[in-house]
Amino acid sequence: MNRPAVEAGLALLEAGGDFADGIMAHEGKWLGGETFVSFDKKAVTLLSDQGEAAQLLT
Repeated sequence: MNRPAVEAGLALLEAGGDFADGIMAHEGKWLGGETFVSFDKKAVTLLSDQGEAAQLLT
């Protein structure tokens, strides 16, 4: 189990978002990604509010 990834997922879930988006953002950052990119406006907003670089695809 990747505890930091689970904690990131739970943090986003507790903020009102999706657990999986939190894990994907964490894993992407861990793999060297600089910006989380998604069609999910809520995920992008919540991650941005947490200080993460996130961009909405339109």
